[in-house]
Amino acid sequence: MNEQQIGILILISPLVIGGIIAAINSTAINKATESVEAATRSRQNKTAAGNSKLSRYVTNPILYAIVLFCNWTDGFKHRGLKNGARVAVTLYLIAAWVWLLYLALVLVVIGTIIYIAILIMSNKNSNDTESSFNSGKNFYSSNESEPEPQVMDYVGNRGNKTYSGTNWFNEDLTGRVDEDGIIYKGTNWFNEERIGRIDESGNIFEGRNNWNEKKVGRIDENGNINKGSNWWNERKTGRIDSDGNINKGSNRMNEKKTGRTGE
Repeated sequence: MNEQQIGILILISPLVIGGIIAAINSTAINKATESVEAATRSRQNKTAAGNSKLSRYVTNPILYAIVLFCNWTDGFKHRGLKNGARVAVTLYLIAAWVWLLYLALVLVVIGTIIYIAILIMSNKNSNDTESSFNSGKNFYSSNESEPEPQVMDYVGNRGNKTYSGTNWFNEDLTGRVDEDGIIYKGTNWFNEERIGRIDESGNIFEGRNNWNEKKVGRIDENGNINKGSNWWNERKTGRIDSDGNINKGSNRMNEKKTGRTGE
């Protein structure tokens, strides 16, 4: 017997069982089936009144369908036919309901897998987006927090020395700017070294000679010190006032004295 024949046999077995019950029309069998029917009706009444979701959505629907069919067959005159039909249809209803529950379970499992996959992909995309955003943010922040070129700490007036410190008591000599605008780092003639220059237009260059220097800033006619290689990217970082005080800050509201230029 092959699988197809077995399947057909299983499919017609409820009809065969119901037909046998109808044909025999045995009083004992009829009493047994009617007893099961009564128990089914009682069980359906309890599940219909219950609050359990399992009873409401799994057990009660199939019991309700069976009871409805039993009500429809109450008008059958032949007792054996009535009970045989009830048994056959009940078996079919139970098989159909189990199959529907199985399909529902499969759909729930598939839906859960798809939902989890979407969550994983969404989190991955979110993390990628956040990572890209943070990378851009860090790049921007790194540009914003990029340390001043070394020469910017030694900018002063031509022909004057530069000092670091907030007052006369804690200031230290750090370098000088000669009459030609050459910027030197050091405390005396023996340890000083050229690190840049300021040209006639106030452009600030970093480098040890004219061959390797590059523009890093500018000091305007008002003493404002700007960092940047051109007008598009420069920003104010400090100011030298009329008294030679060197102030760090982007405006008068947040600037603070960090040194001076003078004799």
